[in-house]
Amino acid sequence: MKDGRRRFRPLRVEAPLRADLAGGTLDIWPLGLLHPGAVTVAVALSLRARADLSPSPDPSRHRIRSADLGLAAERPVGARGRASRGRLALYTRLVALLDPGRGTEIVMRSPVRAGSGLGTSSALGIALAAGLSALSGRRRPPGRLVGLVRDVEAEILGIPTGTQDHWAACRGGIVLLEHGPDGPRVSRTSGAQLAALSDRLLLIDTGRGRSSGPSNWDMFRRRLDGHPAAVRALAAVTRAARRAAEALAAGDWRALGRAMSADLFARAEWSPLVLPRRAEAILTAARRAGAWGARMCGAGGGGFGVALAPPERRRRVADAVAAAGGAVVPARGSARGLRIEAV
Repeated sequence: MKDGRRRFRPLRVEAPLRADLAGGTLDIWPLGLLHPGAVTVAVALSLRARADLSPSPDPSRHRIRSADLGLAAERPVGARGRASRGRLALYTRLVALLDPGRGTEIVMRSPVRAGSGLGTSSALGIALAAGLSALSGRRRPPGRLVGLVRDVEAEILGIPTGTQDHWAACRGGIVLLEHGPDGPRVSRTSGAQLAALSDRLLLIDTGRGRSSGPSNWDMFRRRLDGHPAAVRALAAVTRAARRAAEALAAGDWRALGRAMSADLFARAEWSPLVLPRRAEAILTAARRAGAWGARMCGAGGGGFGVALAPPERRRRVADAVAAAGGAVVPARGSARGLRIEAV
């Protein structure tokens, strides 16, 4: 072709979803700074979000499509200003900010439905931002990808957002965010710990989608207002998250399960949005069947939960979850983080 910018080798970009084990919400600045020792613990999953980028038939326009939502949008190459709002707003805004200067066909795919609580939209955002940066010849390090996608999410939602989803999507494995001045200290645990956790982890679909925005905003606003119940609850979340991190380091899986449940109960006490009756019944059934602990993923309110159980009791717990109206979804912890591949 005469215009070399019109053609490029297609890219496939993948990033893992995550299950948060304890300390979520503390990753929303500045909440983690208000509670000394605050930490967030999450694990990347074998479930992966995907962005496919290929040359557009029209070199003057970008075409963005969500295969899961059945929605599509277009944007002129080089167009300035904010993209329109809507369910594809995160993607169209990232295209506007990271425009590769050539028409690009973009297809976004998720392994789970919207409202899962598994950080799906953030993982898709990380995958797309990484792919667009690669097309532009300006690959961004993980910290810059995390900051960019977090800020665009806050811009679109109109409320602050955290970063555990983004770091898990970039790094893979078990991710610990230790919150302090100048941003969190991000670390991963060993591969042996990830394998042992995977043997005990059950990902549970409660059958109801949810949105993390409203309940996270409720938690955030009440804590900054100094509401006594919110202060006490977030302090309890901090203690549970510290216990979770310590249990992981020691390989004490029973203690990790108890810390997961303690995190959930602290949240449910301060906000009725966190644990709907259906989800409560499913997680209670898991614990009664032998799980050491269980909690909702993300801000709660529905979607997916996670339980921790002895390997020999996994089948019993899965059967109890099914009897209560939920389903255990095949998934393991995954060391694979963000991947960019030419196809």
